[in-house]
Amino acid sequence: MASTTMFLRNRLLPALVTALVVAVYLVANHVEHQHSSRRFVSGLVSRQPSSVKTSVKGEAKVRANLSASDTRNVALTFGHDDDVFHFSPIITRSLSKRALDPKYDCLVEKGRRYYEDGILPAFNGHSAFATPTFDESSFQANGWSRIDEDNEVVPQAWKPALAMVPEGRPASGDESDRDEEVTLVYMDQNEPFTNAEGQETPPSNAYYWANYLPETFAILISTTYSPSYQLQQAGVPADQIPSRTPPLHRLSDVLWAVWESFVYAPGNFRYYAVDGITNAIARPLMEDIFNDRRGTTVVPWENRLTFGLDSKEGKALLASPNGLAVAWILIHRAEELGRREPRVTIFNPDGTNRCMIWDLIPQGGEGVFGDPLHD
Repeated sequence: MASTTMFLRNRLLPALVTALVVAVYLVANHVEHQHSSRRFVSGLVSRQPSSVKTSVKGEAKVRANLSASDTRNVALTFGHDDDVFHFSPIITRSLSKRALDPKYDCLVEKGRRYYEDGILPAFNGHSAFATPTFDESSFQANGWSRIDEDNEVVPQAWKPALAMVPEGRPASGDESDRDEEVTLVYMDQNEPFTNAEGQETPPSNAYYWANYLPETFAILISTTYSPSYQLQQAGVPADQIPSRTPPLHRLSDVLWAVWESFVYAPGNFRYYAVDGITNAIARPLMEDIFNDRRGTTVVPWENRLTFGLDSKEGKALLASPNGLAVAWILIHRAEELGRREPRVTIFNPDGTNRCMIWDLIPQGGEGVFGDPLHD
């Protein structure tokens, strides 16, 4: 009996205590992990609210669907917002040794889906999305008015890039100040229209303003506010926004319809530029990339960064609010454009004017703004 008591006291009891301590630790750690995950998700949602105001100077307002679901089940589907598909962005793992902050891994995966499930099938003639039939004649029926204004000054952010572009009018003297036809087009959704239910519907007061450079095959975004964003800001209930949104409402479709009115061969379109980027998704993403690659957020044109869609940065920038219109133009207009190799160049000359330029390189062509960086 004494030996049994000694065994219980010296061997079994310590083992039971140790097992109990380990069990308590594992349970506590699991609970803390759950709380940490919730804090991460909550933090991500607070950084990327469901209605995100984009660039003060340029680019559309978009709605990010922040539901937590398995990313393997993601599919490209249209929402009522401009140039956006619904996607769960909750991915916490790093994708490479040079991974961005985990909260942006979602954009990398989203961009990959755009490219592999949307753009590449379209290039191969197997797009799952019907090409929109909107053109200039669709403006009035959808409540859009158009005003063209000659813009004698090439926007500052475009000048260093323009100096490198071989297309367009031959340069004379300083290429950055060469004579370039620039038209600022004001597209305003400020007229009533008939919605899909046949009802007379008041305007959303959306507007898409952009500079068109037909000789250089370029569009430079100025200021854009989508119909859904404007309706939301006006207090329209979410369930009423679809019926209050005109069929022609996406930035990519409006841009293309205007572009077609300028040129005989719209498939020559090549450059898409945005400056003054301040939206809550692209701004911190670009700053992370600048810091990761250059060690600073002040990145003049001479130190610009160029990425293809084989890099995580290129994919993330494609999925950002300032790349979405490019993605849908490539998907919807593949027949006119042909196969392209998209590259994106970013720079930030004074630390506050974040700029993004997309070069949609034709098959067999060469990039204009430099060789792409890789992971």
